[in-house]
Amino acid sequence: MTSCKTWKFEQTYFGKWTLASTLLLASFTSYANNANDASHPLISPFSCLLEPSSEVELSSEVQGVIKELRVNRGDKVKKGQVVMKLNSTVEIAAVNTVKARLDFASRKVERNADLYRKSLISDNEQDEMLTEQRLAEFQLKEAKVRLSQRQTRSPISGVVIERIKDPGEFVDEEPFLRIATLNPIHAEVVLPAELYGKISKGQQVNLSALGKDATYQGKVSIIDPIIDAASNTFAVTVSLNNDSQSLFVGQRCDVEFISGS
Repeated sequence: MTSCKTWKFEQTYFGKWTLASTLLLASFTSYANNANDASHPLISPFSCLLEPSSEVELSSEVQGVIKELRVNRGDKVKKGQVVMKLNSTVEIAAVNTVKARLDFASRKVERNADLYRKSLISDNEQDEMLTEQRLAEFQLKEAKVRLSQRQTRSPISGVVIERIKDPGEFVDEEPFLRIATLNPIHAEVVLPAELYGKISKGQQVNLSALGKDATYQGKVSIIDPIIDAASNTFAVTVSLNNDSQSLFVGQRCDVEFISGS
């Protein structure tokens, strides 16, 4: 993974504790207001931020010039979909050459099979022809692999969030495309350390997003195993179904943890 040119939510402790500085102030306000409220066995709501559940930067297995880049920013892609092809003239020619060599070797073996059965050719000659045939088969497999490396498939289903290269440009190990999974979508929540141990994986959560009237249901999917000493906080990730695509990355939100769920 290399540099990104637009927004990116890094799943690192540095990123989470940076997030803590922006979310924790709002969360502590609610925490203080509800501290003596018996109807809130877990203090809520807490501020959160919506992020993609996964994000990848695609790069090519081999160097080359882009022939086709089949998606643009905002396009949906499916796992396994071909998103980019490199110029492959040399590789296609190599496949065709080896195919011709294999066809010739196979015909040679077939033509001489009857002669071998009649002992009109030696074992050594027969072995030589069969070896040529097997070598051609291996060479064809290798040529096809090299050709397949001239295209790139998406490893996830998601949405294109950045197109870094265009057809005609050279690519190597540098990324040419960024894809994010928005269903499910994640909400990152930063909680005060005194709540550590009171939140459990799989716990149900109600979420309200800025500018949305609806309430969304989710579940706690990740609880950080450590508490940050500097901010006295820990981070929690909530996973939500986003089939309707009504929740967007970068939206601010609030979450309430449902007790006993």
